[in-house]
Amino acid sequence: MHFHRTLWIAFLLIAVPSASRLFAEDGAVEWSRFRGPNGTGVHLQNNVALPWKTERVRRVKLPGVGHGSPSVYAGVAYLMSGDPNNAERTLLAIALESGKVLWKKSYASKPHPLHKYSSYGSSTPCVDSQNVYFAWADPEHTIVRALAHDGTEVWNRDFGRYVTQHGFGTSPIRVDDLLILLNSQDAEELPPGVAPGKDRMVALDFRTGETKWEVDLPTSRVCYGVPSVWEKDGKKQLVCSTTAQGMFGMSLDTGKILWNYDCFTARVCSSTLLVGDLMIGTHGSGGGKDNRLVAYDLISQKEKFRVTRSAPYVPSPVASGDTLFLWSDSGIVTAVDINNGETVWTKRVGGDYSGSPIILGDKLINVSHTGTVNVIRASREYELVSTFETNATVRSTLVPTKDKILMRADSELFIIQGD
Repeated sequence: MHFHRTLWIAFLLIAVPSASRLFAEDGAVEWSRFRGPNGTGVHLQNNVALPWKTERVRRVKLPGVGHGSPSVYAGVAYLMSGDPNNAERTLLAIALESGKVLWKKSYASKPHPLHKYSSYGSSTPCVDSQNVYFAWADPEHTIVRALAHDGTEVWNRDFGRYVTQHGFGTSPIRVDDLLILLNSQDAEELPPGVAPGKDRMVALDFRTGETKWEVDLPTSRVCYGVPSVWEKDGKKQLVCSTTAQGMFGMSLDTGKILWNYDCFTARVCSSTLLVGDLMIGTHGSGGGKDNRLVAYDLISQKEKFRVTRSAPYVPSPVASGDTLFLWSDSGIVTAVDINNGETVWTKRVGGDYSGSPIILGDKLINVSHTGTVNVIRASREYELVSTFETNATVRSTLVPTKDKILMRADSELFIIQGD
């Protein structure tokens, strides 16, 4: 049976505001980081009709190619593109009402190998009331740069060499006075002569870029998951997952590792999802062999359940009430009971996916590599609401606001206006 809408919204009103208060000083922040408030991927209200109408879509041409999603503050979208030939990074600010590019800044970089589904613009910026924070890397440099809302540079940092065969793809987040970045690198299966990289979690003063703490982590395979913040009894800790460290928690004050659960052996691409006191993470491979989702109870410090059938590798899970939704890279969607890990339903919708699903109101949405939009009821009974084509190449995650949906294609930003 379908969830009662009132109870479902009441749950989200309890769960989501605590995440959005992490730093938001006012109501202008709608989607400030990858996957929105604390990485939940949930937006309670949105008035875009689905399927959306062609006449309600504004398409903004972007330089180069990119797979990172935008972040939104006060009606402006911020995002990054990369030139596929010379690796030049371009940072942009786009007014959502007009589609006008307010400013763009370009920075030279060095070409290097990328995964076939990656790009030189695969990171999502973080935005707050003062600045926008971008991150990217090449073999010799790992850059974090803060720009004011008018495009003026505030500060920049270079954390040195970046070792990977797939390219850079993680994203910074802002937590209280800290800007945090998981700087994960490869230490295995490297070409001859390439020295291993080193995993680090870095916390910077968001105002100045000064390092507040930097902690080395065990290193194996480059991981791309974005951390989240678990808050309990007024205390916060940073929670994240990597291959070598498994699931772990860190002190926001010092970066000290508070605990870890060694549960992953393959690459971690999905971002940390918190459902109450339950931490969700995945590992896997492009071929889908031995993909795994682990649900870990942060109170009891014990694994609650794991899912191995059709578990996602790149797309991050999303939850509504006591239902966890998994959208696999190969287009198999599964609803799982968050209380026991049992499958509620599973359906193959088809297509290949790199973007993570989001929930808008009572709808679960994702876009395939070829631009097919699938809309499913976020409920205990499977219901395909609509499927429609956009004929775009999409490897990013949708971004909602109250009256718009943003879809980042390779070289375009689709701004879909609500009714």
